[in-house]
Amino acid sequence: MTNRLITEHESYVNVELTKEPELVFHQFFANYGLTQRESEILSLLVTHGYTNREIAESCYISEKTVKIHLANIMSKIGIGSMRKLLAMLLQQALTLSNRTNESSRITTIGMS
Repeated sequence: MTNRLITEHESYVNVELTKEPELVFHQFFANYGLTQRESEILSLLVTHGYTNREIAESCYISEKTVKIHLANIMSKIGIGSMRKLLAMLLQQALTLSNRTNESSRITTIGMS
């Protein structure tokens, strides 16, 4: 039983995410109709872990404007927390990775 638990844990930890995070972001942004600026702010938040102040400095906007954009993003997506937002992005990446792995397996099987 212990070996089985370790194996399940290892397979969970070793899940390979897509090699193209931009694709995950692009699809996520498109699915929720985010503007270019909202997409840029969300990318900085997720990929760099920027604070609102750092995002503001990077985008040459006020910190208050960043907060407004983040509120608009949350409203469009229909969530109330950053944790939920990050979980949704991770789920999108895992889903895309699974689709990529499945199509790779199908291609490999077809070539055999």
